[in-house]
Amino acid sequence: MVETGSLEARLARAATEAPGRLGVAVRDDRGWTWTHHAERVTRSASTIKVPIMLAALRQVEDGRLDLRDDVAIAAFEERVGGSGALSLLPSVRSLPLFEALRLMIALSDNDATNAVLDHAGLLESGDVDRLLADVPTRHTRLRRRMMDPAAAAAGGENETCPQDLVDLLVALREGRLLGPEQTMTALTVLRQQQLVAGLPAYLPADVLVGSKTGDLPGLRADLAVVERGDRWVAVAVVADGLADPGQRGTPDRGTAILPVFASLGELVAERLDPLAERP
Repeated sequence: MVETGSLEARLARAATEAPGRLGVAVRDDRGWTWTHHAERVTRSASTIKVPIMLAALRQVEDGRLDLRDDVAIAAFEERVGGSGALSLLPSVRSLPLFEALRLMIALSDNDATNAVLDHAGLLESGDVDRLLADVPTRHTRLRRRMMDPAAAAAGGENETCPQDLVDLLVALREGRLLGPEQTMTALTVLRQQQLVAGLPAYLPADVLVGSKTGDLPGLRADLAVVERGDRWVAVAVVADGLADPGQRGTPDRGTAILPVFASLGELVAERLDPLAERP
């Protein structure tokens, strides 16, 4: 059955019928917006890797780093694993910065992320906070390395919300965070995303997507810039409450949200139509 009603009504229907607790924020190049619990703050999972990449690219732009820099990878026995290729590659002891950024985003590699954090000194420098202030965001915080449960338990959790993530993507796409060369570097890396079962899953081949996922027990997140021709739309979704933390052994049903993410991606892509009404 073909769904009817306005785009806003169809988005609301998809969001309210989703499992868990869902937050959504959308904005397009013409200023059209739609939100659903977009200011609800959650753990950021790997979505925090996007501002990490952008802060590192600012250092490249400022001449403090070079994309060809040799970035040291932790000794194999010290790697945190969890996601990405480096937990399977003990022979890899260093990578050019650009390749580390690609692994960090396209495969969500935690060890590559920690290597970038260390190489750029981003946990100590305040560069991520300054970049987020330039967006501006209200709730996004980088407080710890990837896969550091002790820091998280001590209150050092990385946090965000869908509205912050969309505002970050809009600022990037509009060229307000980086110059033209490094803006294109960031968008190129996002477009190399390999984890595409969420927002990009139902999009046709003529739609260009740059995205980043996040995945923790009971939580799934995704953000994307979706483009066709000279039109674009930014979208961010975060769902939690997808597992019962009070019951040991309860399955994580986080993958149940992925078809909802895919449907939301397909719906917001309707804003790419050149005839889509201005707000």
